[in-house]
Amino acid sequence: MSALADTKRRLRERSEHYLMQAAMRDVGSGVPGTFTPYRSRDGLLWRWLFVPLYRRLPWAVKRRAMFALRMTASGWTPPERRPGEPWRPPQPPPA
Repeated sequence: MSALADTKRRLRERSEHYLMQAAMRDVGSGVPGTFTPYRSRDGLLWRWLFVPLYRRLPWAVKRRAMFALRMTASGWTPPERRPGEPWRPPQPPPA
């Protein structure tokens, strides 16, 4: 694996990890618990800068960045869908 591919893989893994942690924190906030959640000190830059910035960017900007960094699947065209729309199965071709 090339150094660039390895860097992109690590970037994607870290971003997914901290976005998932933030989502779990949001879902769990306000829910009674028996102990205080553990707050690790690692990943402060990711939690305090990346996650809030990512949440504020519109989907078109995120998508353009992913295509520019070639962090998306290639060889297929995604179905036309706007963020927030429910998933619908693809329509069969007309016979």
